[in-house]
Amino acid sequence: GLWAVFTLCFDQSQIKTQLVQLQGMETICQLMKNNPTSLEVNRHGLALLFDLMRENQNTEGIKWDPWEIRQRALAAGLHGVVYSAMNEFSDSMDIMMMGQEMLVGTGFQGDIPIYHQM
Repeated sequence: GLWAVFTLCFDQSQIKTQLVQLQGMETICQLMKNNPTSLEVNRHGLALLFDLMRENQNTEGIKWDPWEIRQRALAAGLHGVVYSAMNEFSDSMDIMMMGQEMLVGTGFQGDIPIYHQM
């Protein structure tokens, strides 16, 4: 499910805007909280959140404020779900790379988990 949403949103500012307005970030974070041991839910959820929070979006003609998006993500529990996913899947390079960048980029206070190759 989340991968389909990612595919629809990627490089589509109008769809991303609608997703954010329809509580999409909150829903993604809640899905990740409810499925902490699902690699697919966490990987695809992080990919969606990562993509939504990118700064250099193609937003021609669309109001897009990456700082507002980040604040919404933080309010939805971004740090908790990213940290949880990184601890659960520390051997997943994509989860760890996206997670590290999101934590650093949103002012996370604490130790950031590191990648452990299996």
